[in-house]
Amino acid sequence: MARCLGILIVILIFGIGIVHTAYGANKPEWIEGKSRKYSDELYVIGVGYGDNRKAAEDAAYAAIARIFQAEIQSKTREWEKYAQTDIKGKTQSTRDIQIDQLTTVATNKVLEDITIADIWVNDSEKLTYALAVMERRHAVASLNDKIASSDKDIVDLQKKAMESGDKIESVRLLRSAMKTMINREVFNADLRIVNPAGKGMEPPVSLISIKQKIHGLLSNEIHIGVQVDGPHHVNIRSSIMEGLTKEGFSVEEKGDVSKLDILVKGVVEFENADLPEWKFVRWTITVDLINQKNEKVFGSFTRHGREGHLNFKEAEAKAARALQKEIAGGLSQVLVSFIYGAEEK
Repeated sequence: MARCLGILIVILIFGIGIVHTAYGANKPEWIEGKSRKYSDELYVIGVGYGDNRKAAEDAAYAAIARIFQAEIQSKTREWEKYAQTDIKGKTQSTRDIQIDQLTTVATNKVLEDITIADIWVNDSEKLTYALAVMERRHAVASLNDKIASSDKDIVDLQKKAMESGDKIESVRLLRSAMKTMINREVFNADLRIVNPAGKGMEPPVSLISIKQKIHGLLSNEIHIGVQVDGPHHVNIRSSIMEGLTKEGFSVEEKGDVSKLDILVKGVVEFENADLPEWKFVRWTITVDLINQKNEKVFGSFTRHGREGHLNFKEAEAKAARALQKEIAGGLSQVLVSFIYGAEEK
């Protein structure tokens, strides 16, 4: 290798382009985050450094990714508001779209369009610097295509949901539309960054409108009945109904089987399990979830535990309270998993 003016230039093939690696004390202008060759109007750029080339490139990728992460985190705070829904006059927390991983998902998508354009090795500092670039025009075209495809899927899923004669299937289709909308908004957040005008694309429908349709079906159209046999069945049934109502489900108080879409059928058992000086009660509850349309069991689970006290009456009361607390949350999870689909398990 030959030296010229104290700087050695090596040309390497990297990815789809040519990467220049420069050695020397004269740092390139892009080290400060600005580049005439890769202007802000045409490119999104990121600068990173490290002890070696890979570390520098990773840091440069991360520098661009952080720009998009900041936008997604801002949108996430807005989307979290959709996790609160007004049901029958009360604001309830619901098991809606999980958005805590959106930043990671968005970052992975962003990295697809980033390339390393330049490398500089500072011999005196023994550090390697890397310049990562994203071409705005290419990224805008790619994101527009992804958003258009998502919009088509959202419209098609809503249409199928409205035409379906199966209420549970309608909820699942709308749920898929809602997930597609969330992913679409990730693309749209990216688009606002890479688009020089700072604008995204208006969606064909709002996220809240899809959510309202889902909760309309859950709270008004899908009717659930609860039957419980065994000790303390009245209080246990009441706890189950309360838990399901909090999830936004419509629960029939009288359990008219002819009106039900889903029947929750439970059996409670208490067993004396005394030890010296203490009275213990071992409790067990088995619950079947029955689709009344075809009378098939689509979910079943068993919970059990043991509670003790100095006298049997108090031990039994404690067992009943523990059972009620355990069953309310667990049952809701199983039911939500069934209605929303297997991916929610």
